Amino acid sequence: MNTGRLEKLCNSFGVSSAEHGVAKMLRSCYEPLCDEIKRDRLGSIFAIKKAKNPDAPTFMIASPLDEVGLMISEVKKEGTLSFIPLENIACSSLLHQRVRILTREDTCIDGVICMDKKALEDSCEVKNAEDLSITCGLTYDEIKDVIRPGDLAGYGSAFRESNGMILSKALFPRVFNEVTAALLERLQDAEFDFHLAVGGIAQSVIGYRGTKTATYVIRPDAAIALTAFDTAKRKVRTGDGVILGYYDRQMLPSQTLLHDFADKTETKSYFGIMGNDGSFIHKTLKGTPAVSVGIAMDNVGSASEICRAADVDTLTDSLIAYLHTINAEKITGFGMGD
Repeated sequence: MNTGRLEKLCNSFGVSSAEHGVAKMLRSCYEPLCDEIKRDRLGSIFAIKKAKNPDAPTFMIASPLDEVGLMISEVKKEGTLSFIPLENIACSSLLHQRVRILTREDTCIDGVICMDKKALEDSCEVKNAEDLSITCGLTYDEIKDVIRPGDLAGYGSAFRESNGMILSKALFPRVFNEVTAALLERLQDAEFDFHLAVGGIAQSVIGYRGTKTATYVIRPDAAIALTAFDTAKRKVRTGDGVILGYYDRQMLPSQTLLHDFADKTETKSYFGIMGNDGSFIHKTLKGTPAVSVGIAMDNVGSASEICRAADVDTLTDSLIAYLHTINAEKITGFGMGD
């Protein structure tokens, strides 16, 4: 794992629909290591390593590109900013968090989430987003022409690495963006009889909007969706290495691909409810055989997500080893129909 690159990725602004900064960083990593870059119109970016046979099947490894965030809904006369969460974020966890607001001029302004004056006077209790506001330390006249309704805000917490643990905002999905870059670096001289598509899906974390558009662009014959498995569910914990999703409410994974990956890789099984990119990749095109693979993470969706560096390296090693066990015939066989 390239810790310096991961830190830059985590510190970049990448709230859903504003992932262009992250995509630009990944493009600079991908381009020297692949034959082609493919994009969709929502901002997803994939590196393609081509087989010699142009009609070879395509195997996709996809990571989310966007991070959770907020949208400014009102600039108040006192200079504070009302907002709405773009994902199911516990509003009580937002109080006193630092944020960065992306302006229309593509610059960032720092702010802090505080309790709204009315909520402070009424109960001093955070019940919903309406009880909170963002202050940037500026007056209404100083801020009204700089920040507007519809502008996006993301967490502003810093990247930290200590004793093999990594703490940061946007660690999910940035850890998996780093894995995609590391895969391409280590597979630079590898030759496969299938096309390999590795990259990030825009507007994924927030509603899986880009999952279908990216799948239509890449048109994979089989796929691995990289995702975080939340330790809050008490089913996994950091240090478990590679986690393999066996079931979620929106996907029954390809049994052939699932069993093949499980047979070739040391994994811990996960049976959950929450979906991921694989939940939608497998329902796109004629149906795309897919599985979800990842690592355990603490505090997913918060300002300070946590994972183990060793888990990230194990995931990268396992994916590389697995790619060397498959071929065009096997990929075609992961599907059950024509």
